[in-house]
Amino acid sequence: MSTIHELQNTIDVETPLGYAKAIAWIDYGSQTNTVWKVVFYKDGSVRNFYDDDIKVYPNKMDGGEIETTFPSNQQLIKGLKRHFGPKE
Repeated sequence: MSTIHELQNTIDVETPLGYAKAIAWIDYGSQTNTVWKVVFYKDGSVRNFYDDDIKVYPNKMDGGEIETTFPSNQQLIKGLKRHFGPKE
């Protein structure tokens, strides 16, 4: 069984194809990622994206902010090795 949720307030998102607003999401169950239905600001076209293909922009009015410095893959792997590696 799938569930479709229409958003009362749209959410700004960044997709592989550009900046858009999410208008709904579709949950197909535990075996499939959630699908977001988005409308692009540049031309009004509508597309669907899996949730791992988009980034949600937090609302600054609510105190949200995007972290602008993300660790590189090498930094992340080094940190994981340091955390999970043998204890000295």
